[in-house]
This record gives sequence, structure tokens and C-alpha cells, in this order.
Amino acid sequence: MPYRVTVDREKCTGCEECLDTCTVQVFEIRNGKSFPANEKDCVGCECCIGICTEKAINVTALGTDMSPTLQSLLKDILYD
Repeated sequence: MPYRVTVDREKCTGCEECLDTCTVQVFEIRNGKSFPANEKDCVGCECCIGICTEKAINVTALGTDMSPTLQSLLKDILYD
């Protein structure tokens, strides 16, 4: 599942804790602040959220788009 990772640049102090915590190297420092340069690699573990004392990081699961046909098939399977 893909994730959107955002950093509130107003809150971020550039402490680099998220860089040290993230096991898939989503973050890098740009202009003294954390930046989710490799957002596509995020696995959604939210360790970065837990380590950020400034509460500057947000991780949001993005839904996948399904065609109406697939939605109908899943509905038939799940609710029969």
C-alpha cells in the first residue's frame, strides 16, 4: 500500500531523528529540515511519527483505485 509522508517545515527542527529511525531511508535533510525524498519507499510503520518530538511528521495510507468491475466482484465475494 502506498503512503503519503509529509513534514511540517514550520515545526521541524532538523534534528535528524527521523533519518536515524527510518529503516527504508525515506528522509533526507534539505535546507536544514527533514524532507521525505524517498516517500515511495515508505512502509507505513510510523516510527518517524513516534520519534518526532515536534510532531512534524504525518504518514497517511493512500487507498488504491479499483475499477467498478473489481469492486463488484469483491462485494460478491465478501458479502455472500
